[in-house]
Amino acid sequence: MEQTCDLAVLTPSKTIPSDGGSAAALVARGSPGPAAPPTGTANGGGGVSTPAAPLGNATLSIASGLPAQPGTPNSLAGRPYVLLRDSYANALAKGGVSVPAGMSPYKYVANACGPNRTPDCQKILDAVKADAASAVRADANGTGTLPGVAPGTYYLMISTRYNNQALIWEQAIQLKPGPNSVTLDQHNATPVN
Repeated sequence: MEQTCDLAVLTPSKTIPSDGGSAAALVARGSPGPAAPPTGTANGGGGVSTPAAPLGNATLSIASGLPAQPGTPNSLAGRPYVLLRDSYANALAKGGVSVPAGMSPYKYVANACGPNRTPDCQKILDAVKADAASAVRADANGTGTLPGVAPGTYYLMISTRYNNQALIWEQAIQLKPGPNSVTLDQHNATPVN
């Protein structure tokens, strides 16, 4: 999805390095630089957690459990892992984005931000930035640890292609104080049709 939509593409040199261990404010491709994140420290508050300014002590380590495909890199290598404060659909709605009935938010975003970019694309980017709590770009093995946030319920926003199928992980995740972990695989992914 990120290859056809500016939503999931983060400017690596200014936001999420590809080392899999750092994060900062989300920035849309082509923007002049990272925006100053709003302040706030709770799940319902604003701001994006960074290693230099974590918003809490609950960290999330994400690993790829997708089986390797011969001759190709891990399907999650270099992918942005974003932790939202609300579900993806709700984050978009709070940002004033109306997803047509019967259409998945991911499909709508792919259409809005794809080659025939619509005016809704910027609203989508702004909605995701406003709702993001933490983010990291996966390393070459598909692993990464998101900077700390306040304990609570968050929502994953992760997508990739695997076996010529678009997969997303958007489930709610309960983070407890301290380290938390999840392995992404075909069993906990949702195919995008």
